[in-house]
Parts: sequence; C-alpha cells; structure tokens
Amino acid sequence: MKAPSLRRTILASLFLGVFAGAALAQIPVPPPPPLPGLDIRITTGHPPALRREVRPPIPGAGYIWVGGFWSSDGGHWAWVPGRWELPPESEAYWIGPRYVRGSGGYIYEPGHWSNQRLVAGEDVRRHRAWRSHEREHEKELERERNREYYRERER
Repeated sequence: MKAPSLRRTILASLFLGVFAGAALAQIPVPPPPPLPGLDIRITTGHPPALRREVRPPIPGAGYIWVGGFWSSDGGHWAWVPGRWELPPESEAYWIGPRYVRGSGGYIYEPGHWSNQRLVAGEDVRRHRAWRSHEREHEKELERERNREYYRERER
C-alpha cells in the first residue's frame, strides 16, 4: 500500500470512529434498576423506639453519618446500626427511613441515597395512607427542585 492510500485509510477510520462515538453518546441510558431491599412495605405495628448511638470518629473526608434506624421485612423490626458512609455520587445525600401510619399498620419507606429509586408494589399503592404520603412526597420533591433551580441561578 502506498503512503497516500494508507494515510487516507487511517484518516477515514479515525473519522468514522469519532462519528460513531458521537452518535453513541446521543443514545439515552435508561435509569439503573432499583437495588434489592428498596421496596416499600406495609408493616404490622409501629416501629420500636430509636436507640441511642455513640457516633465514632469520622474515618475520612467526604463521609456522611447514616443514623441507625429500624428496618422492617413486613412483620418483624430489625435494628440497623448507624455508620459512616461515602455517598455513591458527589451530589447524593442520605434520606432516612420513613414510617407512615395508616389503618392496620405502617407504611415503611427504607432509608436510601437520593440517587436511588424506591419501589412501591401494587399492594402498597392501593393503601389509602400511601396515596396521601405520595402527595406529600411529590410536594417535597418539588420544593427540592425549586431549591436546585434557585441555587443554579445564583451561580
């Protein structure tokens, strides 16, 4: 192969590679599936009282304290001790668990990072207390979006 022909082949390959890379960057990436254990559950009875915890020294820069909480598998409560954790993303923040009182028990929304998605099954969605809680949750999200909007405008 002569030098000009080789040069044209290399340039064409580079051009096609850059073009293909730019085209692939335009394809939307679907959100990741929810992590196991992030499903919202209806529980029987109320959660026990919170336990007093002694917070150990912070292990390093960037760690966030995740306070201890009661977790439910639907019928039994288990204590999850507090711990220091690094956020999965720089802008992520911890959202503590929520216990929404309803008729016949509580709706338990597990603690999670702000970039994680919770799953509400059909049994939870049919619950009247959940519909009320969902409306309040939407209002909170709207307030958070407004906060982000005004933070961006100040920059």
